[in-house]
Amino acid sequence: MTGKRVALVGFPPPQAAELTQIIMDAEGFTRPLSPLQVDPASDILKPFELILLDVESSAGTSWLDPEKSAQVQDRCIAVGDVSALLPLASSLSFREYCPRSSSTEELLLRCTLALRPQTHSTQRSAVPIGSTVVLADDDASVTSIVRRALERNGMTCELAATGKDALALITKLKPCAAVLDVHMPTIDGFEVLSRTRAIAELAQTRIILLTGSEQESDVIRGFTLGADDYICKPFNPMELTIRLMRVLGRL
Repeated sequence: MTGKRVALVGFPPPQAAELTQIIMDAEGFTRPLSPLQVDPASDILKPFELILLDVESSAGTSWLDPEKSAQVQDRCIAVGDVSALLPLASSLSFREYCPRSSSTEELLLRCTLALRPQTHSTQRSAVPIGSTVVLADDDASVTSIVRRALERNGMTCELAATGKDALALITKLKPCAAVLDVHMPTIDGFEVLSRTRAIAELAQTRIILLTGSEQESDVIRGFTLGADDYICKPFNPMELTIRLMRVLGRL
């Protein structure tokens, strides 16, 4: 974040002050702006490498108009309640969607990742077909909750409790996506990810990592191995749904 300029659009003064301090601590610069006074096409926004947008405060403005905000969406992180982000994401292709409940560390990490050049995993042109998702986690309560959330959104889930089983399912089913817990028995999520990316016919399978760590080194390791996204535990199942649908190109 060193030297980067971040526009804060629509945040109430107390939240804007908190975000300003967070970004200043990371050696960045901020400027609070009102969505009612600044249009997405405004020249004021040109110097900013990143835009944080409060979606609730921006309701009814040009910021949430797909056409009018098109030129800033690739450097914009939408921040809001999960219930507001999911329907919003169906019409707007923002760079990131970050729940308001996210920790300071998570928001800062999302900002850092959004400022990085897009990796090969986000540049794959072909959109996976089908709706089968392999969900791998050795915690049955997690897989049960996530499975219900995904099935409500028209996806079919196949479950695995170990890394070995997850890799076997992915190889057999060639799913459109896989959600992998980093810490699994037999083979960890990083190894499953690495082996999956080594199989040419699975190149288009989108992969999200579930991790209990917000350490940037762990997240960057996942992206380096070819992950499409990650989500930290504990998490809201609807947030996972948003992230999964985004990497599938269905948002």
